[in-house]
Amino acid sequence: MTDEKTMPLMEHLEELRGVLIWSLAFALAGTMITYYWNQDLIALITKPLTDLGIKPVILRPAEGFFTSVKISFFAGLIVAAPLIFWKIWSFIVPALYPNERKWVYIVLPFSVFLLVTGILFAFYVVYPIAVTFLITFGDFTPMISISEYLSFALWFILPFGLIFQLPLVIMFLVRIGIIDHHFLKKYRKHALLIMFVVAAVFTPTPDVVSQTLMAGPMYLLYEISIWVARFIQPKKTTEEQSIESQDMQ
Repeated sequence: MTDEKTMPLMEHLEELRGVLIWSLAFALAGTMITYYWNQDLIALITKPLTDLGIKPVILRPAEGFFTSVKISFFAGLIVAAPLIFWKIWSFIVPALYPNERKWVYIVLPFSVFLLVTGILFAFYVVYPIAVTFLITFGDFTPMISISEYLSFALWFILPFGLIFQLPLVIMFLVRIGIIDHHFLKKYRKHALLIMFVVAAVFTPTPDVVSQTLMAGPMYLLYEISIWVARFIQPKKTTEEQSIESQDMQ
């Protein structure tokens, strides 16, 4: 006899298995589609190098092929992302209340916009500066493996998509009353220190220039968040305003 209490859990696990299978299928389909343009994608991502007159090399026979597959896979994930998000969303939405769904509809597009903005900003603004500095530093003859270069580029660029989620995280914390703009101002110096620690973790090289290029935009987003927090924080009740006035006296 089947335990009725275990049936919902087993059904959820089966649905989750289906979501994972479909997501993998979408990613593989995206990879096969984008593989047709793998050389164009490699040319795009190596543009900071070729602008310096440097052409990447391969150090192993299969390195060029696997690099093409790797860049096609990441491009395929981007192409398949809407379908993957749709499958994940279709799995999550039945468990949400109507008001929770409303906030997801608001937050998710904004989050995707910040993710794409962060990646584009990194690729077109920050990354070329970092590559130029690192390649031209010292009197050396560069001989750069394409696989090493691609790994460096991905580890440098993709974290910016996460870093640009900072205003969204701060807005959420402000709206639920955990922090306010006074708190953000008070701990500004501490936040700057944390940003450099985060930049040191995410940047693939230990040089100060790369860390500054990553921490700088983070701090700018933090300052913007302080300004936004002034306008979105919840209204204080008369009792809270009275207590705050007494504390200030």
